Amino acid sequence: MPHSWRWGFCFLAFLALGSCGYSTKSLLPGHLRTIYIAPFTNEIDLTQENTYTRRFRSYRPRLEGDITSAITEKFVFDGYLQVSDEEGADMVLQGRLIDFRRDPLRYSTGRETVEEYRLSLVVDMQMEDRVKGRLMWRESSFVGDATFFTSGARATSEETALTETIDDLAERVVARTVEGW
Repeated sequence: MPHSWRWGFCFLAFLALGSCGYSTKSLLPGHLRTIYIAPFTNEIDLTQENTYTRRFRSYRPRLEGDITSAITEKFVFDGYLQVSDEEGADMVLQGRLIDFRRDPLRYSTGRETVEEYRLSLVVDMQMEDRVKGRLMWRESSFVGDATFFTSGARATSEETALTETIDDLAERVVARTVEGW
């Protein structure tokens, strides 16, 4: 075998042995098969909405309901856990919306207008194992986000970006629960 072939073979063997494994299997213990998603609460302090330092924020009514619905739909779509009522659930997810941010990312050349924003939803949440009666995990300041442009070829509405932000948060919650990260 030529010398270059040996090095190539060794390199491929090293990659195969050293690469991280990917699995579509859930990391949840076998006794956890059902989940209840408690309605999220909205604990954003509205008295802080119109201060100079928070001038890019805006309040969205019923945002906590949209978050709860999106997380529920993502768990149904994921399929590893069956969504159930609270009494029949092996796991219970509880959460609260603590912040909604609309941060400017990019300004026009003369800095007169904002061309790009990042929307962020921040939640505190915890997952309880009802079968074993213990807290599985707690996350404070868990974030879902999306960006949107206000002008140009990539311009979208803030409502579209908010839908993407809620979807991103829901995907991250499911991944945190099922995959452990």
